[in-house]
Amino acid sequence: FFLILLPFSIPYSLFPIPHPLFPIHMTERLFFALWPDDSVRQAINPLSQPVIQSLTGKAVVPDNWHITLAFLGEVENTARPCLHQAAASVQASHFSLCLDKLGYWPHNKILWLGSRETPNALQTLVTQLTTGLQTCGYRPEKRPFQVHLTLMRKAARAKTLPPVAPVIWRVADFCLVRSRLDSGGAHYETIARWSLH
Repeated sequence: FFLILLPFSIPYSLFPIPHPLFPIHMTERLFFALWPDDSVRQAINPLSQPVIQSLTGKAVVPDNWHITLAFLGEVENTARPCLHQAAASVQASHFSLCLDKLGYWPHNKILWLGSRETPNALQTLVTQLTTGLQTCGYRPEKRPFQVHLTLMRKAARAKTLPPVAPVIWRVADFCLVRSRLDSGGAHYETIARWSLH
């Protein structure tokens, strides 16, 4: 007998090919942040460990410590040039940030390290950045900005939080970060950085 092979075509919907008139837009989870260097993390670690070890919850690994300036969420990759332009337009000065306060938010069970006073230069940075990002479709939070570096998630509430010795962080830049979530938690990748004046 004879075997006849017929041509087989794969539906376009299964393996879409980019087309100039119908481009495929991918999304990525992004945020702007202050990212501490090794010396700052090493200074924070001995202060935070006694509190973290006394509570039940999920501790954030030191490599993931940061202070969020603006959380963007899922963003199309086509918006990246606009985000870069908004960040590059910031005219804020470098500053020293004093981390001297532990806090706990019961509504989302987060233990954090923050600052009793927000430097004017940091507030200027946040204001200029969020204003510029609005041209990219970003909607800033209505709540006022509060300095916080998350130490633990799903943390049991502590009866009291001890005072901490101040950690001075000399902030010279800010960055755009990509976040990827999987069963192991959050993984962060710095994809761009801007120096402060």
